Amino acid sequence: MKKSTFIATILLFNWLTILGQTNKLPIPTKSFIEKARHQDNSEEIYFSKYLGKKSEHILKRFSDSKDVCAKKCEFKTGIKLKTNSCSEAGIEVEIIFPNYSKNDVVQFVEWFFKNDYSKWNKSKTKYQPKEDGDAGCYMEIKELKGKIILSYSCGC
Repeated sequence: MKKSTFIATILLFNWLTILGQTNKLPIPTKSFIEKARHQDNSEEIYFSKYLGKKSEHILKRFSDSKDVCAKKCEFKTGIKLKTNSCSEAGIEVEIIFPNYSKNDVVQFVEWFFKNDYSKWNKSKTKYQPKEDGDAGCYMEIKELKGKIILSYSCGC
């Protein structure tokens, strides 16, 4: 009887430990960040290199050239990336980070998007040009149960 109680306690502890864990984003090298910052798909390049791509689904192609303009990717840690550049206005991106901390997502934004023309709000949930309405990337971080969502649009 005592042995089964002991085993049940260990299993419960392990289960609670797993549920409470958060993932950590791998820290890219400085040279990788510098190269990736100048790419249109720096997020996908980073996730593919450091986490490994699990799947990719094409959502839409340009009608004239048949080039991909919208797609969804999932990576081995469960991160989901959805991009849409089908509009002439710019690009829209949504990244879902399951079981990651807000601090990791803030660091991700700073690795690939930090510049002298944008700033964070006080709660670090929005990163956008200092002058509202200016060209650039408008980013928003939303905290939901078990996941962080980074949404942004970039345009002129």
